[in-house]
Amino acid sequence: MKATQRKDDSVSRGVKLQPFRSSKLTPNASSLEHLDHLLLFALTASAVLLRTYKLTEPPKVVFDEVNFGSFVQEYFLGRFFIDVHPPLVKLIYYAIAVLFRWDGEFDFDKIGAVYDSSTPYVAMRLFSAICGALTVPVTYLTLRASFCRSSVAAFGAFLVLVENSMATQSRFILLDAPLILFTALAVCSFQHFQQHSFGSRGYFTQLTATGIFLGLAVSTKLTGLFTIAWVGLWTAYSLWVRIGDLTVPVSSIVLDLACRLIGLLGLPLTIYMQIFSLHFQLLPYNGSGSGAVSPAFQAGFLDSDHLRNYAADVSFGSVITLRHHRLDTYLHSHSYVYKLGSGQQQVTMYGFSGDKNSEWIIESAGTNFEGKFDQKFRPVRHGDYVKLYHKSTQKYLRANDVRPPNSEHDYSNEVSCLGNRTDTEHSDYEWLVQITDVAPHANETARKTLKATQSIFKLVHKGTSCTLMGQNVFLPDWAFHQNQVLCMNDPTNTNIMWYIEKNTHPMIDDNLTDFPRIDLPQLLFFQKFVEYHAAMWRINNGFVKKHEYESLPHSWFFPIRGIAFFSNGHGSKNLTDEPGSHIYMLGNMAVYGFGIIIVLIFGIRYSFYLLKHINPFGVAPERVSTTQFFIKSAQYVSGWFFQFYPFVYLERKLFAHHYLSSVYFLILATAQFAEYQMCSHKIGGWVTMVVIGASAAYVYWTLFPLVSGSGWTVQQCQAAKWLPTWDFDCMAYSE
Repeated sequence: MKATQRKDDSVSRGVKLQPFRSSKLTPNASSLEHLDHLLLFALTASAVLLRTYKLTEPPKVVFDEVNFGSFVQEYFLGRFFIDVHPPLVKLIYYAIAVLFRWDGEFDFDKIGAVYDSSTPYVAMRLFSAICGALTVPVTYLTLRASFCRSSVAAFGAFLVLVENSMATQSRFILLDAPLILFTALAVCSFQHFQQHSFGSRGYFTQLTATGIFLGLAVSTKLTGLFTIAWVGLWTAYSLWVRIGDLTVPVSSIVLDLACRLIGLLGLPLTIYMQIFSLHFQLLPYNGSGSGAVSPAFQAGFLDSDHLRNYAADVSFGSVITLRHHRLDTYLHSHSYVYKLGSGQQQVTMYGFSGDKNSEWIIESAGTNFEGKFDQKFRPVRHGDYVKLYHKSTQKYLRANDVRPPNSEHDYSNEVSCLGNRTDTEHSDYEWLVQITDVAPHANETARKTLKATQSIFKLVHKGTSCTLMGQNVFLPDWAFHQNQVLCMNDPTNTNIMWYIEKNTHPMIDDNLTDFPRIDLPQLLFFQKFVEYHAAMWRINNGFVKKHEYESLPHSWFFPIRGIAFFSNGHGSKNLTDEPGSHIYMLGNMAVYGFGIIIVLIFGIRYSFYLLKHINPFGVAPERVSTTQFFIKSAQYVSGWFFQFYPFVYLERKLFAHHYLSSVYFLILATAQFAEYQMCSHKIGGWVTMVVIGASAAYVYWTLFPLVSGSGWTVQQCQAAKWLPTWDFDCMAYSE
């Protein structure tokens, strides 16, 4: 881009206008030549060989293959589930399994389970491996589109090839290799898109390609949204430059903006929603995810006759399940006790339907006994006092003046289960029913008489006047990380609303004439789509249980520790005839270390660069290579930041593999730095590439047995433990 002045009547009259940048694009001199084709072939062939080497090993379930293999089985059986990640790649794995005639019998129930002969685990792993292999040539093409010479583009692609953590992730039935490939394709298309003027054929082709790959990325993992945000940032920058170019008409800018909104937002959203539409169609039966969605959502399943047959009218003596109106989790209790506070039986909220520990019998105040209400229908009305009898443990729901485990406020009380039916007049067991609202499908009688799925109500404790409340706060290990339930004085309405889902009673179960069934609306796709994502978000936030290999984002800059994916327990740990094998995901310390140093160097240099260019009355002269370096490096460093920084604010457990998309941008920034060195000091550029490339190759080759599960000895393994925090299992190998 060049500084220019508008030549118009104002200039002819002697009026000097402020200089402005032209938005005219610099021609791309990086078209592919014969050398590029040779390098692409060599890199692609090497990537395929390394990513598919010993892909059959181990013939056992590895790390998160437990989860994603189980989801494939759920598709096979048509049972509804909810995962925190969108379904695209899981659907691809399912398609591969069906294509190879899988019988759906293998359960993927634990790490180390031996695959049976009918499970096409190698074909499923091959998809991930091909994604990992294709990322290498895509990186080459991306760097060539970023004005890097062939040698530098090959250097960047080589770093992707020998990056240990990417290589490890691409060998198993996981999501990260496809995610990185789709991200890489989106970045590549976007770099080509930036080289085309509005209205040209290349503009629309690359815009469409970018939108498609963004859609595939976000349909693999929601972290694809970070890539969409990155594209949005640099799209805004590009439009800002065009707005500042006085030679560009306003109509052209408006049309350009409209096309980019359609291509970069509308197209990815369309792909994303279509993937979910297919997901819903393939899961027509109730499954593990049913408890996380509303009764109206559940009613759409083919096997939900039990839900549709529940009577709407609730009677004293009814066996019910209580669901939290906002969190869609069930009021739950079990025989375990609080480790803090009163030490009485725990009351929690649990997200899975069909659990007997979520069943309560609604009783009146006073003396009660089993079967007392079975022969008479007595409706529960607004303003009635009730007791909730936990059917499995035969205790009553109560509140006391002890502080809950996760709250020290004087106005909050612990909720527990205590007593039995011999405690006839205890006010601590009595709760006032106050109907506050009704569901959209309800009639007005649901405001006065308690009706299943229709009446939305709160329960006020008689003894303390506090209100039963569920929180999106998780209890510790001793309560299985289930949601906390407490009783609070003067709470807000957000977390105190409940409704009844299950409702059975001997007098009403088979009497269709006098007691109508629940009439649930049929949800539209968009309603299911929104509700499903709310459940995804709740489940994602619920991943708080401690894990041996979890890590914090600040520890990802350098591979301080990895993740043990698999160990066959050979050696002194567990005598076996199998050869020693261990899979341990660990980042390439050369790629990580040099990459973060280059980010810091660029940050310092870019600060001075901005200071140099903030003069509004002139454009500082500079070489084209310098402009390209700062713009392209800023793009890749910001991509690294966008992929990393949001994890700082996530409260769920995190792992080192969440950093892999950031590592990809880190490699692109490293290559762009090498290109600038080649332009400034060619010898310095070659030294940079040789030092970083050789270091990365040495780390990769030394730790290759941890990537591929190849044979090693205890001595070789221990010699490779360069850091004391590297805790891969050397006892997995024989002497």
